[in-house]
Amino acid sequence: MHKQFIFLICTLHSITCAGLAHFTNGVRTPQVASHRIRPAVEDDLDDIVTIFIDAFRPSAGWQYAHLHDDDYTNYTWTCTRQFFQGEWEGLHRSRTFANVITVPRDGGQISSGDRAGERVVSFGVWNWMKPQEEAADASFPFRPHQMHATLGGKCSEHLDVNTTRQADLGQQLSLAVEKYIRNLTEPQLYLNLLATHPDWDGHGFGAEQVEVGLKEATRVGMPVTLLASPAGWPLYDSLGFRSLANITHEMFDGLGMLWSEYMRWDEEESGVRSALTVHSDIVEAAAV
Repeated sequence: MHKQFIFLICTLHSITCAGLAHFTNGVRTPQVASHRIRPAVEDDLDDIVTIFIDAFRPSAGWQYAHLHDDDYTNYTWTCTRQFFQGEWEGLHRSRTFANVITVPRDGGQISSGDRAGERVVSFGVWNWMKPQEEAADASFPFRPHQMHATLGGKCSEHLDVNTTRQADLGQQLSLAVEKYIRNLTEPQLYLNLLATHPDWDGHGFGAEQVEVGLKEATRVGMPVTLLASPAGWPLYDSLGFRSLANITHEMFDGLGMLWSEYMRWDEEESGVRSALTVHSDIVEAAAV
């Protein structure tokens, strides 16, 4: 397991790991002539990193740890891109899948097979989790709330974060993940990370991503779990997720608390069925 270092506070500002990463930025939401949801591919990583940063930067958690973010915009993107590349190459492909939602770059229609003409505007990362596998592998699942010290160059200098704050909150979050996600007694599908670019808020892309996971979980008879931020909680509540525990994260310097919510969905208890027509390439839940 790699030594972990930079805390991105994903649970406190993303759709899951997590919470709803839709933030209104005052820009009119673009109209969508067409879009599609499909398995992510490596060529999507540039767009995914841009979504990750732009969606999460306005959150309280990100602002708390990334005090110097405005001074190191290119640095943050480059180091995050390097981290995501490493995670992509090292993922447990039989236990992790990722989907993206794309729109045409020119505002026209989506053309099947023409990825060069698409722009990724939303992505989600899911983990299939089983008790015996979690006990044997402490590095799983993918943890976007932390980065690895193996990043090269100046990325190891953490120039864009307050290292004291990120280390403390990173430890608190790791304890929450261990207690509520990894310490499971039954198989589950974990919604690890979900984000939509703020320029594309208002189209229901987050809900569409979640619905795909609910269908997958229902197909194999598993519950879906996640850690939701305050921003993400309304979406999950509307889809039938139940809140099981509130998790608080104390900030230094008298800045108060950040919180997240441990939530669970299953078809029998939630009484909510997905109404989406899911294409065959998504139903197969292709590994990233």
